[in-house]
Amino acid sequence: LKEIMHQGLLHADHLFIDSTHVKASANKRKYDKKVVRKETRAYEEKLQLELNMDREEHGKKPFPPEKFEKEEWKEIKESTTDPESGYYVKDERTKQFAYSFHAATDEKGFVLGTIVTPGNVHDSHVLQPLVERVIQNVQKPI
Repeated sequence: LKEIMHQGLLHADHLFIDSTHVKASANKRKYDKKVVRKETRAYEEKLQLELNMDREEHGKKPFPPEKFEKEEWKEIKESTTDPESGYYVKDERTKQFAYSFHAATDEKGFVLGTIVTPGNVHDSHVLQPLVERVIQNVQKPI
């Protein structure tokens, strides 16, 4: 990546981000059911701060913290063979343990950053960390 940057071939003003699922080496019938706390999306915290700032600017009281801090729980299937994978449901027939491979490229297709997550993690949870990784790698886009 540094060599490509040095030669001036890198054009990271625009990012192209995509992900694909890769089947895990795990039997889809061997799992334990677990109850876990739902993860909030990265942008929710910023949204809550902006809401409260806007309310204060308009002479309203900010929302109480407990309004946003309610914990939600969900039941997941955890593979006994490969507990790091995630149970991915594509359609009625395609259900499997998988990983998601997220990649960010520049306009010429050079890979600028990658993240691998369990297959049941939504892309919206990965966007901000992936962009931060690209910024760390190539100091763009800012």
